[in-house]
Amino acid sequence: MPSERIEQIKQQLAEARHRLDRVLDAAEAHQDAVVFSDGQGWTVRHLAVHLADADRGNTRQVMGIAAGQEVIPPDFDLDRYNRRAVEKRADMTYAEARAALAASRTELLAWLDTIDDAALDAQGRHASLAIMSVEKILGVMAWHERAHADDIARAAGLEA
Repeated sequence: MPSERIEQIKQQLAEARHRLDRVLDAAEAHQDAVVFSDGQGWTVRHLAVHLADADRGNTRQVMGIAAGQEVIPPDFDLDRYNRRAVEKRADMTYAEARAALAASRTELLAWLDTIDDAALDAQGRHASLAIMSVEKILGVMAWHERAHADDIARAAGLEA
């Protein structure tokens, strides 16, 4: 049975995902709305693809860090990675991005049910290059989803 600390993290992740899912549901008709006009010109669909990739990647990061692995190299370029990840998935549909988000979250929650609090304290390099605990990275994952949900809501003309 997961600890109270793990349950709190799962709740934080669930609240962020609920917000993101509500926004993505409402924004489906606005997939081509431009979210970021600087350089990349990402649309709502591009951001959904980015979120799916980021959730999968962050899930792998926390699992690896908890297992004592160095997942992110010291010279990792997050901006380049994000740009290339979305370019590589140019054909991914909105529905596929949503399904990938659901699958990676299911995997993460199942993993959280198998660890103890010591795993949350394991530290490693996050994609931002900051050294963080697994618990901190999980918090960043929730923040990332909330922040991009707000970006999508603004671009799609939805209430934030």
